[in-house]
Amino acid sequence: MSSQAEKFIEEVTAAWRRLEAGFYHAEWDVATTGTPDAAGRLTQAKIALKRYFASPERYATAKALYEDPSGFQNPKGLPQARQLKLIYLECVKHQGDDASVKQLAELEAKLDDAYANFRAEYKGQRVSDNEIDDVLADSRSSDDAREAWEASKRIGLLVADTIREAARLRNQMAQAFGFRDHFVKALAAEEIDEAELLALFDKLDQATAAPFAAAKAEIDARRAEWFDLPPADLQAWHFGDRFFQTAPKLGDVDMDGLFADKDMVELALHTYDGLNMNTREILARSDLYAREGKNQHAFCTDMNREGDVRTLNNLQPNRRWAETLLHELGHAVYDANLDFSQAWIIRKYPHLLSTEAIALMMGGMVYDEKWLTGILGLPSAKAAELASQVRAQERFAKLIFTRWVLVMTHFERALYANPEGDLDTIWWDLVEKYQLLRRPGGRQMPDWATKIHIAAAPVYYHNYELGYLTSAQLLKTLERETGGLVGNSEAGKWLIEKWFRPGAENDWAGHIRLATGEPLNSDYFVQALM
Repeated sequence: MSSQAEKFIEEVTAAWRRLEAGFYHAEWDVATTGTPDAAGRLTQAKIALKRYFASPERYATAKALYEDPSGFQNPKGLPQARQLKLIYLECVKHQGDDASVKQLAELEAKLDDAYANFRAEYKGQRVSDNEIDDVLADSRSSDDAREAWEASKRIGLLVADTIREAARLRNQMAQAFGFRDHFVKALAAEEIDEAELLALFDKLDQATAAPFAAAKAEIDARRAEWFDLPPADLQAWHFGDRFFQTAPKLGDVDMDGLFADKDMVELALHTYDGLNMNTREILARSDLYAREGKNQHAFCTDMNREGDVRTLNNLQPNRRWAETLLHELGHAVYDANLDFSQAWIIRKYPHLLSTEAIALMMGGMVYDEKWLTGILGLPSAKAAELASQVRAQERFAKLIFTRWVLVMTHFERALYANPEGDLDTIWWDLVEKYQLLRRPGGRQMPDWATKIHIAAAPVYYHNYELGYLTSAQLLKTLERETGGLVGNSEAGKWLIEKWFRPGAENDWAGHIRLATGEPLNSDYFVQALM
């Protein structure tokens, strides 16, 4: 590796560390306070990070050095070559002229602020997302469910035009560097080929269409009984959440009561202690409970790739938030158990799907019989009965979520293909096709814009499904190598050594192959749904 390459890596590392830490600290302040001052600092931090990697000179240098074959001629050159590629991909992600970079950062900050501070108006009162979710999940009143659902959708009118504007700008920036649109550019920056992703999702569509249709018919019958309606009268607000992305209550499995008197943090501590993974310092740094002005969602942040890992949650004593906390801590233990002796640039998961796989696997433990007995404290007979019931509901949940990801992925592809298109109609066309939900009569609203990921995490949602596929493959590997996951310190050791510590030494495909012994194989996931 040339001295020019080594110097370039050293210079970029120093700047990247500083700019990324500034961005994540500002983002945390926005999420935890929602103040205009915090939002302004986030905008400036985002602009600074984008501007650095948008530099045409830096992009050209990274590309030239990465493509220099001399970087692969000695063992020392291999991690350095990987660092150069990661720098190059980061430059690809942010390419654009200075004015466009600044404008996009301001649009994204405007969207972040809108979602963080929106509160739906339900029955004359401002209510949180949690309260809307509770109505949709628990109410047996069709009128109340409709009012809550429609109230949650009003954010769409506030942000739709800004999302379109951001999409147009992202496309312009992508096309200036030879990409068809932002959708293709975003995938390329993640080392994903669009054609391969679409082929994989077509395979999942074909594999899940018939099982989902059968499950949906059963869900329709149960929900019609729940609301005392004919199945033909069911509408989108009758399926338990704002998007029908999770399984609704079906009348026979209601786990929330099991958590009503439990401490969510203690459950999480016991869960990760069983894997010999320390989460106490992570939880001490985290922001766990809801309040006015705070982001209503949940996420995990690695503030500096030096061990300052924290989560944001809005905990309540129910099954959803128990699962969410375990999920976010799955991201957190990944970041906290990286090899800190590695080069800073490599000190990260190789791809979002790599960390989503862990988070999904950890969150899913709340449905495991061993977890129900060993952590939640249920009697063995009760846990076995509940686990059997939950397995059927989880099958529904994964079918439902897979179909939902197909909606999101194809919608975002359409959004960037034509931001001026009739997105309201395209959205409901996809919802009807993949989710088998009925379009509300006469509705012409930007319901697509109510999904925060489309605005705040564009071209991201496919990673959840890839995470599910990877998680299924990891579970099979853990069963073979260690005998299972829950309460198994050997499984924790395997994950730390084989999955976490390698960081981004390899791309995501190579990471999966090296850890599990085979390429990503969707059959493990599909087989569990049959």
